Amino acid sequence: IARAKRRGLFTWRRELFRLAAENRLIVDVDEWMRHHDARNRTSHTYDPAVAESVYLAAHGFARDAQRLLEALEARND
Repeated sequence: IARAKRRGLFTWRRELFRLAAENRLIVDVDEWMRHHDARNRTSHTYDPAVAESVYLAAHGFARDAQRLLEALEARND
């Protein structure tokens, strides 16, 4: 946690996704960073345009989350 504070949450999150990609749990680090950004934009937003963009991004997240689940399940068999 101290390391995350020193390096900043953004860098720590990217490193987490990079490690997941190295371990073949996810395919695209940048796509997961976009998912995280979309999630952050949903907090306390009342702008219909922002809500619409997050809604559209959710479709890609659902696909990627399903792939992650399948990768995790394959490793736990």
